[in-house]
Amino acid sequence: MPRTAVLQYVDLRPRSDESSSSPSRESTRASGLTGNPSQLVEESKLNKVVLFSRLVSEQKKPINFVWGKPAPSLIPTAEMAVAAQKVFSNPVTATAGMQYGDSPHAGYTPLRQRLSAYLSSFYGTSDDLDHLCITGGASQGLTVILQMLSDPTATRAVWLTAPCFFAARKIFEDAGLTGKLHGVNEFEDGSIDLDYLQREMTKLDNQISMPPCKSTSKSQKTYAHLIYIVPTFSNPSGKTMPLTCREALVNLARRHNALIICDDIYDMLQWPSAKEDAASTCPLPRLIDIDRALPVHPNDPQGFGHALSNGSFSKIVGPGVRTGWVDARPALVKALAGCGATIAGGCPSQLVASMLAELMDHDWLPKHVRENLVPAYRKRRALMMEAVEHELGKLGGGGVMDVSGTGLVGGYFIWIRLPETIKATDVARMAREEEALMVPPGPLFGVAWDEQEIDFEGFMRLSFSYEEESNLVEGVERLGRVVRTLVAKRCQ
Repeated sequence: MPRTAVLQYVDLRPRSDESSSSPSRESTRASGLTGNPSQLVEESKLNKVVLFSRLVSEQKKPINFVWGKPAPSLIPTAEMAVAAQKVFSNPVTATAGMQYGDSPHAGYTPLRQRLSAYLSSFYGTSDDLDHLCITGGASQGLTVILQMLSDPTATRAVWLTAPCFFAARKIFEDAGLTGKLHGVNEFEDGSIDLDYLQREMTKLDNQISMPPCKSTSKSQKTYAHLIYIVPTFSNPSGKTMPLTCREALVNLARRHNALIICDDIYDMLQWPSAKEDAASTCPLPRLIDIDRALPVHPNDPQGFGHALSNGSFSKIVGPGVRTGWVDARPALVKALAGCGATIAGGCPSQLVASMLAELMDHDWLPKHVRENLVPAYRKRRALMMEAVEHELGKLGGGGVMDVSGTGLVGGYFIWIRLPETIKATDVARMAREEEALMVPPGPLFGVAWDEQEIDFEGFMRLSFSYEEESNLVEGVERLGRVVRTLVAKRCQ
């Protein structure tokens, strides 16, 4: 899929500054409608139609299905205010929060302690502080990972699930890995094309290796391959990678000196897929836990490991806290803590980390997730799913992709298939212009747009996390009108 499809979508913003007047002489000349009165009449009619559509759109309340962030009503602002007050009312915590942080710079120790206990309880793993490094959020964590564990020349390739979280591509490119990004197709059951991945990694490994362009210390490592995935409730598809694929991917990474970077940011937001199933959820093992259970591989004598878990408070507290964590083997944690920016500037999110440590006291976080977030997102997802099936289910193959194979659903998004006769980029454009609805088209989530990669013009991602419940149904109704209009046009 050509990159222009994505660039066109970038400009699909509400146009509050656009003039409603007739087109300029330059635009008229560009359209080829100069000098012919009949053409000018037709153009005038067309302008009136476009103007009417935009006026209708401007009168509607904007609805945004793009944003992958929590609704304002679900952000615990009052609780954060109390936590901040506790920090600043205690001279010890106030001083610690306002300083650079202790060395080694793995992060604010009280937060690491509480976080380690929480993750241990949630995943059923050991409570070990040496496995955790505090970051400035998942995106900043990924940046540091690439700074310390990759090299623009020595790292052979970056492999991303296709479709992928589109903003991650820019982070890899900023790390000097432009031109090395490859998409690995995701299957219906959430697994990925491991045969393709193994075949292509082997091809690259048989080529002459390039020397690294960055100097490295004994506390660092440069991986030959990077594999970036969102294994649980993937962004954008909402699918979950099954256990067999997780185990096979870890073994593949170990054989090829690869590091699997897992964005595990939606893990806590999960619930049973069946409405009548009230049983407690049991998360699948993370890839870091699968890798950590295996002995150190011969190609990794220092024990950095071949998987890590990149976590964040953005989805379970609020994105503005800009705080997250990396869960990995101690050697890898030590490498991240030795990042030059961290050594010079101190622990990431030191002040907010001190507030989050207070917030997590007395098991507040699991209660907040269990009693506030999960019920709210479960209801929102069900409302959107029902609305999509009602609006698109009978339109020649349109509807929600089934992601319930593991028995659990969750996260922030649903991935819908459009009728075969229309394109997602056309739907997104018309939805914005005529319905004041922002929705991202499938091509936005492509990786390399090569021949191997699936064409995502038949798909769209809908976020149910941000808009209030009434807007979810109304937004899908608007989307349905756009889709039906385009289908009707194709049938003429």
